[in-house]
Amino acid sequence: MQIKGELEIRKIAGESVLIMQGRIGLDMTKVISFNTTAEWLWKMLYGKTFSLDDVTRLLVDRFQVDAETAETDAKQWVDRLVQCNALVI
Repeated sequence: MQIKGELEIRKIAGESVLIMQGRIGLDMTKVISFNTTAEWLWKMLYGKTFSLDDVTRLLVDRFQVDAETAETDAKQWVDRLVQCNALVI
């Protein structure tokens, strides 16, 4: 899978939010906000092809959590991006 290239995280009022570049008339009632971990994953994987295992490995390496917890968190991160149509699968 891969993060869609036309998407970018921007800081707005101190929050990291997902912006679709070049789109006029965006529905701003559906703002996608990122915590620091979600934003870090985005930055690590943007422009790359990756798998759920890659996301899990990044979380284990960075945060020294067990593989099961990391896999659960990785799946939630990927699922949320799928829900907002931010990934090419």
